[in-house]
Amino acid sequence: MKFTTEIAVERSNHQMKVADKMLLVGSCFAQEMGQWLLQRRFDIHLNPNGILFHPAVIARCVRRALLRRQYEAEECIAHNGLYHSFDFHGSYSVTSEKELSETANAQLERTYDSIKSASTLILTWGSAWGYKWNQNGQWVSNCHKIPQLNFTKELILSDEIVADYQMLFNDLWSVNPGLHIIISVSPVRYWRDGAHGNQLSKAHLLIAASQLADTNTRVHYFPSYEIMMDELRDYRFYNADMLHPTPQAVEFIIEKFQEMFFSEDSKNYVSQIEPIRRFLGHRPLHIHESEWNELCSARVEDWMRIRQRYA
Repeated sequence: MKFTTEIAVERSNHQMKVADKMLLVGSCFAQEMGQWLLQRRFDIHLNPNGILFHPAVIARCVRRALLRRQYEAEECIAHNGLYHSFDFHGSYSVTSEKELSETANAQLERTYDSIKSASTLILTWGSAWGYKWNQNGQWVSNCHKIPQLNFTKELILSDEIVADYQMLFNDLWSVNPGLHIIISVSPVRYWRDGAHGNQLSKAHLLIAASQLADTNTRVHYFPSYEIMMDELRDYRFYNADMLHPTPQAVEFIIEKFQEMFFSEDSKNYVSQIEPIRRFLGHRPLHIHESEWNELCSARVEDWMRIRQRYA
């Protein structure tokens, strides 16, 4: 007897290896997935601009890194004693426009290097709703607590997303012809837009992702939103806000991701290092520090040997 509507995932023709380089850009779900990969020592570059939700902003930031168009100090926006960038999350905001532009350019260069060397680019779109800066009509990553009257809220349509990303992907492939791109729609519901607004937003993202995957052999769609909405529809899989998935739900979705995109060697690697990773994450109460350090060093060496075996 089954108690859930199972979302079947088919193995992709793109199989990710342990030594592959990956670039992850997008919503908080990209952050969740990236942290999972980092904890298992995969070679990834995670959200160089911080968490980004809107597909147009994500595309603009990736394109700017690809073009290596440097950030200038005069592009910074001053508000409440801090300097902000509409291409970056608020965690990058600082008290000096020079510091902000230097940090932004350092991240831009790292992203360019990642684009050239990555085998996989993972994009997670959060919402088709976004805000445009009234001064120039540009989509913003974050309003940075600037008064609402300075922005206009709009819904980007699926056709606009497809046109923007098709050009972006062609530019990416001109630099890295072997790059595979995985698109996913965040499983987090954006309730501030209302129930209907959230569904409308996700619909535009889903349509755009499907069209891009259907028309490009190196673009793949991963159904994280569908897994959360159907297979994990019980509220026990949600955090207290009833919107974000629990760690258990995230783990389940990533298991589905492995089924679809991980090579057999990658899956074997994860299964073999998991006991070591859990061991290193706990500190027993009754053991001498030097003895514990020796045990940890030995397990780390075991981990490195396993990784070399699959690299």
